[in-house]
Amino acid sequence: MFIYFFWAKFKFFMFICQKFFMLKQAILFSFLFLPFTFCYTQNNVVYNIENGIDFVEQQYVDAWKKIKKIDGFRIQITSFSGVNSRTSIENMAEQFKQQFSTIPFYITYFEPNFRLRVGNFRTKLDAYKMLQKISLSFPGAFVLKDQIDFKNQ
Repeated sequence: MFIYFFWAKFKFFMFICQKFFMLKQAILFSFLFLPFTFCYTQNNVVYNIENGIDFVEQQYVDAWKKIKKIDGFRIQITSFSGVNSRTSIENMAEQFKQQFSTIPFYITYFEPNFRLRVGNFRTKLDAYKMLQKISLSFPGAFVLKDQIDFKNQ
């Protein structure tokens, strides 16, 4: 019994010594190394740019200005074919414009159908978020991949 009691006290003493040693190391590290991190702050940054970089950057910007359409997503509200299909699509586009004035709409003709598509969404997630709002008024709407208008920002 005495040996067990002695062994428990010894283990507790060693545990305290380890914790004290770790604390001592942390304090020593903070006093020795942390002050040096603040000594070498740099106020001026100098860029060494090659001669042709500005030219390449300007070509890149000019190339993207020429792009008008990119791959993206739109929501198709409806598609009609027949005798009065154009007037029906235009009426539905006007109804859409009254409810969602900030979203652009596009009426396209691909023989024999007139289609009403809305929005310029770069990701499918954005298109589905808007579809949830639109489908309350236009329940047959669905998301599809299309060429969308590219806006330089």
